[in-house]
Amino acid sequence: MLANVERESGDLTADVMHLPVSRYRDVAQWRREIEEIYHRVPLVMALSVDIPRPGDLTAFEIAERPVVTIRGEDGVARAFLNVCRHRGARVVPTGFGHERRLTCPYHSWVYDTCGSLVGVTQRELFGEIDVSGLIELPTAERAGLVFAVLTPGAAMDIDDWLGDMAGALEMLELGTMHRFETTTELESGNWKTTADGYLDGYHIGYLHRNNIGLKSITNRNTYDLFGPHVRIGFANKPIVGMKDTPIDDWDLPEAMSLVHYVFPNISLSGQPGRPMMMSRMMPGPTVNRSTVMQYHYSRTPIDTDTAREAMEARRALYAAVTGDEDFVTVLGINDSLSAVSEESFLFGRNETGNQNLHSWVAKLTGAEVGSAR
Repeated sequence: MLANVERESGDLTADVMHLPVSRYRDVAQWRREIEEIYHRVPLVMALSVDIPRPGDLTAFEIAERPVVTIRGEDGVARAFLNVCRHRGARVVPTGFGHERRLTCPYHSWVYDTCGSLVGVTQRELFGEIDVSGLIELPTAERAGLVFAVLTPGAAMDIDDWLGDMAGALEMLELGTMHRFETTTELESGNWKTTADGYLDGYHIGYLHRNNIGLKSITNRNTYDLFGPHVRIGFANKPIVGMKDTPIDDWDLPEAMSLVHYVFPNISLSGQPGRPMMMSRMMPGPTVNRSTVMQYHYSRTPIDTDTAREAMEARRALYAAVTGDEDFVTVLGINDSLSAVSEESFLFGRNETGNQNLHSWVAKLTGAEVGSAR
């Protein structure tokens, strides 16, 4: 990072990428992304600390799939389609919770924390029941994260999928975090336009010049690529003053900021020993819209008014920065696409993370990779 600052250049790719604007607005391409990416690759369902005890759960809908992730009485985290096997009602409301039994609100069918059907009201009047429980999704827990594939019965090799990103995530020590109870929900444009902002270090000193950009040395990023996943380093101004001190004495969180992007839709912003924000991009309901959920975590328990006030201030800051600056910009981009529908967007040699994102989207959906000129 210091070398990048001194030579006034971030990590660079070989060429500029030209990506057709149609990739952001073509409905057929968007459907392929939902079906071949969101329904097929492991997605982050939760941090392990979100559901630490048996009965702890979280539920949300992503890519047209309602999912509940719960830690069973045996200590294993499992994800299920949040769909009652009777008539399809949502068994668990959206959000976080704790239940020893999952009771469908429609007819009070009951499931245990391992997803088994354990109770049917007036069963003697119902007749034969040939289902045994909720539909389970392939699930795995690694590096403080719970992953699931949204297609029941799909193959899942989480170690192969993460590769060396697993080690990068382990360094974050996500198991030491404490979740702030208030989450932020924000509207944005196409999920890839939104993701472009999370992978871009080029805009920090310009779009965010009056807030988080004040501490950064813009466009000096490092990029570590782990297949589709990316670790991005952002240079902070204090790094310059550390040059002549022993590396062991460096305050690394002051010297640089980190974003770990877990493909396709999770951004983890923060460093070991510091607070963390997880952003989850939820595609849809149409090609030009998505929702972003932001979750905040502290390294210490949030059990005093002072701690809660500090976390709320942090949450509000990042909601304003992303909502009023990033996502307003993204929505404007999406609403302008029809005017330049036959053109291409440019991703510079300094936009390594973005090029990696679009290369992997193309690879997984069978599209042509953006051209280099």
